[in-house]
This record gives sequence, C-alpha cells and structure tokens, in this order.
Amino acid sequence: MASCPNFSELEQRTYIKFRTILEIPPKSIHDELATICGEDTLSYSTIRRWVSLFREGRTSVQDAPRPRAPKLATNNDKLSEVEEYVKSFPHSSVEEVANYVGISTGSAHTILNTDLELRKVQVRWVPHCLTFPQKAARLQMAKENLEIYEGSDPRRLLEIVTGDETWIQFKPPIRKQDGRVWLKKGEIPPAVCVRLPCPEGQTLTGQFYADVVLPEVEKHYLKRRPKTGTRGLKILHDNARPHKSLAVRQKIKDMSMHEVPHLPYSPDIAPCDFWLFRKLKDNLSGREFEDRLSLGRAIYRYLEVIPKDEYRKTFENWIKRLNSVVAYKGDYFEHS
Repeated sequence: MASCPNFSELEQRTYIKFRTILEIPPKSIHDELATICGEDTLSYSTIRRWVSLFREGRTSVQDAPRPRAPKLATNNDKLSEVEEYVKSFPHSSVEEVANYVGISTGSAHTILNTDLELRKVQVRWVPHCLTFPQKAARLQMAKENLEIYEGSDPRRLLEIVTGDETWIQFKPPIRKQDGRVWLKKGEIPPAVCVRLPCPEGQTLTGQFYADVVLPEVEKHYLKRRPKTGTRGLKILHDNARPHKSLAVRQKIKDMSMHEVPHLPYSPDIAPCDFWLFRKLKDNLSGREFEDRLSLGRAIYRYLEVIPKDEYRKTFENWIKRLNSVVAYKGDYFEHS
C-alpha cells in the first residue's frame, strides 16, 4: 500500500477505533498504520493507549478538554493596575510590572500578552521631527531625482560620487538599553527624535572639506580618468553646513562637477548613512582599538574587501528609497 503522509492524527485514531472494535491487537494496528503513514505514524505507546481507551468504552477520537489553571491574578483591579502602569511607563519590563502590581512575572506576562493583548515593539528612531513643509520638500526633491535617474541608462548612476563623515570610537559606545514599548496589536510604534551632537572642538569645517577632502577625490579621478578627471561627474552629499559652504561649492565648480540635490533631513536617503557606515560599524562592533592608527587600519582593511558590486547595488537601493519617500508622501518610512 502506498505511503500517505497526509493521514492526520485524528484519522489515525479513527482507524485505531475501528480496528479495536474488530479486536485487532495494538501491535498489528501499529504495523498497518506504519505501512500507510510511514514516518507520520503515531508511536506504538500512543496506539496502545488509545486501544485501551476504546476497549474501556471511549467513543470520541478527540482529545479530552484539559482543565485550565485558575486565573489568580487577572481580576479587574490587577488588570487596571497593569494597564495604567504600562501607559505611564511604556518601556517597563515584565519584571517591573510584576513588582509594581505585586504579582508573579508569569501572571504579569499573561495579563500583558493575553488579557490586554499587548506586545513589546521597538520604537522608531528618526533623525528629525518633520514639519509639513519639510515633508513636502522631501517629496518634491525625491520626485525630481527619480525623473532624472529612474529608468535611465544604468551608467548614469556610475557617474555619482558620494561621501560623508562619521564618528567611530576607539571603544564600543554604550548602546540604547531598551527602546521597546508596550503596544496593542496594530498600533504604530512612536517615533523618537534623536539628535547626536558632535564632540566639542572637532567639527569638520567647509574649508577643510574644500582644501583636503575634495582634492583627494580629484586626485583619485585624475589617475582613473587622466583626460577628463572629475569633469561631468555628480557629487551626492548631505546638507550639512560644511558641504554647503561657499568654499566647497566653489571647489565643486572648479572640478567641473555637479551636485545631486539631497533631500533635507534625510540620512535615510544618504548611501553612506543607510548602508556603508552601518555596515562598517557592525563589523567593528565590540572591538577596542588602542589609537587612531589601529582603528584606521581596521577601517581600510574592511573597506577593501567589500565587493564592488555592493556599491552598485547601494545606488539601486537609493532609487528604491526615493520611491519610498514618494509613497510615504515625504515622511520617514520603515526599512530593513
């Protein structure tokens, strides 16, 4: 007989019931089912138990309802206390809820997840609390960039040069300890606006960017393209003050480059921010460095092993993110 893996547990119990009525012994029933069901066959001990139940007069093949443990801590007062506490302290842990209300952690977990139908989710960290005009500006600029680059010759994306600055510490920084809050199913996590200040006295200036950074870019492309250098290339960088200084704009003009408009308040659209820096810091996470030199070596070693194809995919992802800005009408969007 052919094997039938779709023979359910209830159907096997029904088979056991009728074979028991015909006084077939458990061992024979097990062998018969093994021929039919193969690896899905109920164990011999299970078959023997059901044969014994049917012989004692059992008629149903369904499991008997199991008595539920009494709810000791889910009376209305406790429910109300828990609900009020998590409203006031949405970041609280199950243990903190239990200690405040005076119940076990198991009871607190049951009230939170089963009775109140709450779940702990991560809040959305956003770089800026956008106003309506700022959303409109993001939307308009995203559409303008898509008109130029989406669907055009893929080589146009290869003309874009991008770069940015980031801080990497010698020792791992203290991470956000708990950015999760209690929410009901379907509720949207709140957005938390995060501003990270630059260390005092170490801010990059526009003059340094124009005198040091951009000349390095120019030198690189003169080696790769001796006849044209940076002429005709596009530069994409964020709207930080040093990038928009008169010295930088003049240097970009002298290099015969053009700026790609970057959306305001949009690190989620900057390739360095949404891809390269995150990838780099994940690689360096948990490692400590003695000095600037050892840190620099680790950075360069990692950058050298990133496949060139990953950079190309990043600009394709840039196009996708511009489309997300349009889909969300200029607001920040969820992304992986």
